[in-house]
Amino acid sequence: MIMKSNKGGGLEKQKARWAWLFIAPWIVGITVFFAVPMAQSVIYSFCNLTVSGNGFKTDFTGLSNYSYLFTKDTFFLQYLTGSVASVFPRVVMITAFSLLIAVVLKERFIGRSLARTVFFFPVIIASGVIISILQDKVMMSGSGVTDMSPGYMFKAPDLVAVFSELGLPEAVTKSITDIINSMFDLTWQSGVQILLLLSAINNIPSSFYEAAVMDGATAWEKFWKITFPTVTPTLLVSVIYTVIDGFTDYDNKVMQLLRSYYTNNNYTYSATIGVIYFFCILFIIGLIQLVSKRFVVYSGN
Repeated sequence: MIMKSNKGGGLEKQKARWAWLFIAPWIVGITVFFAVPMAQSVIYSFCNLTVSGNGFKTDFTGLSNYSYLFTKDTFFLQYLTGSVASVFPRVVMITAFSLLIAVVLKERFIGRSLARTVFFFPVIIASGVIISILQDKVMMSGSGVTDMSPGYMFKAPDLVAVFSELGLPEAVTKSITDIINSMFDLTWQSGVQILLLLSAINNIPSSFYEAAVMDGATAWEKFWKITFPTVTPTLLVSVIYTVIDGFTDYDNKVMQLLRSYYTNNNYTYSATIGVIYFFCILFIIGLIQLVSKRFVVYSGN
């Protein structure tokens, strides 16, 4: 009689237990800090919340908040369409810039470590108290519900007069000025994307490039035939991250609108805006995932 060893099965069970142990903090975090608050926000959006001496008092109002949002609110839909229109150009610019910098930082040159630190340094600052102070005192130039003018970390000198003398239309002048003013912000928001793409590029086997060189491929051909197709899965992650970051950014008008209602103690209406905004972002991410299936190249394909 041949006895079957159970070592393989035991090892797989041990790996599974370790896997659950590693993802347990994430499960707890997403439950406590996302699922529960999200459920509460949905409940609040159907209620009228008043603050009393004994705490909060909720009165069920049905779809009244949603009805007001889509039929009477003169700002939300305007700001939402404006956010969608402004986020996608920023996504293209940030993604292209991040890929370019990642390709440059992969090469060996003097000061490469310093350059990598400089590009990732804003991420460290953005995760602390400093970014909160900058958001409140520098970046958010608008105040109140109706004044939602964008804020910039650093602004270039007023170029409107210069472009006006050139005879450019006002709309073109404003677009160019906004792009120049937001260049530092776009660079500031590229740290995570650069890190992701740099990691993906560094994981491309050098044998791919060696074979391409033997076949006489140019640097341009190596980029489009090897580098770009290989990093497309990471590029998709970078795009989704940039979309979410753009829709939740400090100068996003919908976020400023939501924050304004919240600070004015209109909790239920701010929850309504948050719920609708969340599902709008989720829908856009779903479209990106659907469209990306035609372009993303996975290693198993």
